Amino acid sequence: MARRSHHPLAPYAFLLPAMLVLGVFFVGSTAAVGWFSLTRYTAFEGPQFVGVHNYERVLTMERFWRCVLNSFTYLAVTPAIVVLSLLAAMTLEACVRARRWLSLLLFLPVVTPTIVGAFAWRLILSEDSGVFNAALAWAGFGPVPWLTQHPWTLVSAMLVTLWKGFGFYMMVFSAALLAVPAELKEAAAIDGATRASVFRHVTLPAIWPSVALVFVVSSISALKVFEELYVTVGGTPIESQTIVPLLYRVAFEEGQYGLASAIGVLLFLVILAFSLINSRVSTALRKGGRH
Repeated sequence: MARRSHHPLAPYAFLLPAMLVLGVFFVGSTAAVGWFSLTRYTAFEGPQFVGVHNYERVLTMERFWRCVLNSFTYLAVTPAIVVLSLLAAMTLEACVRARRWLSLLLFLPVVTPTIVGAFAWRLILSEDSGVFNAALAWAGFGPVPWLTQHPWTLVSAMLVTLWKGFGFYMMVFSAALLAVPAELKEAAAIDGATRASVFRHVTLPAIWPSVALVFVVSSISALKVFEELYVTVGGTPIESQTIVPLLYRVAFEEGQYGLASAIGVLLFLVILAFSLINSRVSTALRKGGRH
């Protein structure tokens, strides 16, 4: 039977709806933010072109640099997520009988709304009635100001991020572990390799692309964290929080949209540079591990 020919533009017609959505909500909004960052735009007056004046103001703001430092401090949650999610995935791989229920239990925080989880953690970390401080008091230690003093405020938000995110990355690692050929593990075991040697020389090189992916994605999430900080320690000074809460403060509480747009552009550049560095380092480490 002869095959019906299609119009050359037919594939583009199928792509058109998605391209329109991306064009309006991504490309268009990105261009708008870039333009607003070059204007004096407030809640009381329309945008007026001022060139790079907003960037000069941002780069001389002390609170901006403190928030930048806090954002990079917040990146400490990334290696914890990578290690814990990988350990959880390996535990699921070993627990064949309880795998289904255990994976459901560990994945439950992922589908829990971030605001609900952060509010629950706020109650747990309360200085007066929280479980953590009660346990410290039972052990003979004084209360820790989890929700009021820097850097404990960052640690509190990191705990929420860790609890919320590691289940998702656990599933990524679980899929990667399933793709590791069992023959390679069996051959290494027959040659007398220990479990640690099998993991180091067989499993880890095989799942390294997933490790790099989790590291990059979790790092990006850590750099643009907002909900965890807003709900858990939202009442603390902005200098003890990260860049996105500062952006929110400048835009929606101070009404300086142009200045906030400049902060957003700088944050985008920081995340882009950090992601490229992560990608290059991960590629170099993977190539080095093969030799």
